[in-house]
Amino acid sequence: MEKYVYVIISRTPTSMGKIIRKFLKGKYNHASISLDENLSQMYSFCRLAVTNPLVGGIIRESVFTLTIGLKDDVPINVYRIPVTLEQYELISKFIYDIYNDEEVYYYNFIQALGLISKKKHAIYKTYICSEFVMETLRQGGLKLTPLESYKITPTDISGIMGEFIYYSGNLKDYPFIQNIKTKDDERFFCKTGLLYEGVHTLRHFWKVISRDRNSKK
Repeated sequence: MEKYVYVIISRTPTSMGKIIRKFLKGKYNHASISLDENLSQMYSFCRLAVTNPLVGGIIRESVFTLTIGLKDDVPINVYRIPVTLEQYELISKFIYDIYNDEEVYYYNFIQALGLISKKKHAIYKTYICSEFVMETLRQGGLKLTPLESYKITPTDISGIMGEFIYYSGNLKDYPFIQNIKTKDDERFFCKTGLLYEGVHTLRHFWKVISRDRNSKK
C-alpha cells in the first residue's frame, strides 16, 4: 500500500524569516515535514515560543505557529512524496525519537548563520529546519539529492522536489488544513518573563556551542 509524506516550505512573517530570505535570495525561508495530508502531524525545527526567536528545537507545527498568531497569510508550497509503508514507518520513528528524546535536540543557530556565511557544518543533535526535513527523508531511505542534509536550504528544496509539487498558494487556502488548536499551540504562545527567557537563551547558546566544540575534537 502506497503512502505519502508531505514537505512544506513557507514564507513566515517574522523578522528572522525576512533576513534569511534576503541572504538566500529566495521566496521561502522555512521547511517542515508532515505525516498526513491535513498537516496535523507537521514537524520542524524552529523557535519554541512566539516570544523568543533565539531558542529553538523540534516542535509540532500548525497554521497558528506558522503564522506566529498573526492575521498575515503565509505562502507555502506542499510537496507530496510517495513512500512505502516501511519508509513511512522509518520516517515516523525518526521524528518521534527526536521529539521524545530525553537528550534534548536544539535549533542549530550556528548552522543558521552558516547558511548566510556559506560556512555550513553539522553538529550533534542539532538541526535547522531544512536540514531536519532532508535528514528525515534520508533516514527513511529517500535519497533525493547527493547533497548532505546540512548543506540544503529551504530554497534548495524547491528545486529538489519540483516533481512532487502538490499545492502552491496561501496556507489558509490549503484545502485540507485543520484550524484546531492543540496543547502544542498553547505552549508555543505561552508568555514567560524576561528573566526566564534571558537565562533560557544563554543556556541554549551554551549547549549548542558546547556540542559544536565536542564535534570538532
